[in-house]
Amino acid sequence: MCPEKVNLLKTVSMPANTVARRVENIVENISSQLFDKNGHVEWFSLALYESTDVSDTAQVLIYIRGVDKSYEVHEELLDMYSIHGTTTGRDIFKGVEMAINQKNLRWKNLKCITTDGGKNTSGKDKGVVALVSKAVENDGGSKPLFLHCIIHQQSLCGKCLDMSEVLKPVIATVNFIRSFGLNHRQFIEEIEENDLPYHTALILVLFQLTSLDCLFLACFLFHFNL
Repeated sequence: MCPEKVNLLKTVSMPANTVARRVENIVENISSQLFDKNGHVEWFSLALYESTDVSDTAQVLIYIRGVDKSYEVHEELLDMYSIHGTTTGRDIFKGVEMAINQKNLRWKNLKCITTDGGKNTSGKDKGVVALVSKAVENDGGSKPLFLHCIIHQQSLCGKCLDMSEVLKPVIATVNFIRSFGLNHRQFIEEIEENDLPYHTALILVLFQLTSLDCLFLACFLFHFNL
């Protein structure tokens, strides 16, 4: 950008303190705009995500989606804070509570909160779910809707769930069809005679084995013919 101004830009003094002040000014300006927007919010929802950085410090991100009286929707990163000790539900709730109080929001206007599905956030007794519900009810609001990410639950299920009872019959069936050309041709004829939708694409998935989930999907769609 502006190659003719390169030499001029090189003469501009930009010490570290100046850069730091400019960044602080930008942060203050953005925070002020967000504070003003939150003051006109009629309802809002929050999304929480807790993760650990390279220094083993827990970082909690809070996103907000708000609606004002004109039904204008805005989505912003409400706050981010670090937890250097334990990461219990109460520890995370303290950060959420601080953000609510500092950002010109009311608990009673909170209608939904989404978490990453961890036990410290989704726990019904001591998790963020329970503490947020209590705070909303104390402020005169109705209990908000809680949504939890299913990725953590899927990961836990994958560690203890035995897929062999499903996997073995599927692989045996596919191997039987592929073992002889006659079996393969008869299967293709059966599929084409029934005029199944997307049968060509599904047959390719079934016999090229692109991935396990695609194989299961193809077998499920073809299970009557199989």
